[in-house]
Amino acid sequence: MPFCPVCRSEYVEGIVKCADCGAELVAELPPLHEPGDDEIELIEIWRAADEMEAQIIRGALDGAGIKCILRGEALRHTHGLTLDGLGEVRILVPPDDAEQAREIIVQARNRESTH
Repeated sequence: MPFCPVCRSEYVEGIVKCADCGAELVAELPPLHEPGDDEIELIEIWRAADEMEAQIIRGALDGAGIKCILRGEALRHTHGLTLDGLGEVRILVPPDDAEQAREIIVQARNRESTH
């Protein structure tokens, strides 16, 4: 099975590009980075119920200049369903952006609920 080397999501055979981040898939996952590596660790700040909610959140964060990664089961891209968390999408950001990102999400959800 192919894997995304960035998001570490597993995909079914025949998929060649990660639907979350666009990275080319690989046959085996590279080892996780050790603490102190140059790469920034990401933390989970939100769990979207489905792909649509995740993309709305991504748009709000991008608009504020906050980069995020969406992680979830690849099944959400092929079936578009949520069942017992199966279509759930985790939103990850750099730790320095976490507080601001959570505020943006709450504000966006509040605006959405008033319309």
